[in-house]
Parts: sequence; structure tokens; C-alpha cells
Amino acid sequence: MNDIDFAALDRHWNCRLSVRGRKTGKERSVTIWFALGDGKLFLTGDAKGPQWLRNARANPNVIVKIGSTRLRGRARVVEDPVEAESVRQRFVRRYLMARLARMIGSGYIDSTAVVIDPLEPVA
Repeated sequence: MNDIDFAALDRHWNCRLSVRGRKTGKERSVTIWFALGDGKLFLTGDAKGPQWLRNARANPNVIVKIGSTRLRGRARVVEDPVEAESVRQRFVRRYLMARLARMIGSGYIDSTAVVIDPLEPVA
């Protein structure tokens, strides 16, 4: 974890999440917003569970690319409501659109929270 420059990563708005498909086993990737904190990476997905989230539940070992930095970690869906709300609040603070969506009641209210850790650089 000491080899990861979190301040540099935090300057980016999107990450590229790669996860193995739960049915095919093939690598699937999606570009998604992220938040960082406490040496962890946080993601959120629609409460109904987008495909990347379903795949991460089945195959939690993931690769995340932020800028030119590639990290590996293990995805964990947050089940605790208090912890999940804490993750959603990270997005509300970080992204104006998340803040606006939450204000009008259309997002970041019941989204599924995901934590990826431990994070390790990929050579």
C-alpha cells in the first residue's frame, strides 16, 4: 500500500474496473466513478445490481486502472446500512452530479456500496 500514490490517483474522476464474468469467466470492464479513502477504493452501483456488480459478487478479485496505475484488490459488497451510507456520502462529497441526484431523490440514496481492498500495484 505504501507504493500507491493516493493523492495522484484522487486527481482522476473515473476508473476502469475489470472483473471476470460470472457466466463466461471472460474479463469484463466498465468505466465508473470511484472514491478513495483509508487505503481503500469505493464504488457504487444501482440498487438493482448492474452486471459489473453481479460479476464482482461472483468473482471478487478485480483489477482497477486509474490513469496509468493498475491496482488489484478484492471487491466486497457492503451489507451494513451505516457503512453503505458512508460510502454513498463519499460520492456525494466528491461528485456534483451525485450530490444533485441525491437532492432530487434519484440516486445515491439506495445504491449498492462496494469496497475494494487490500489494494496492490499490478506490475
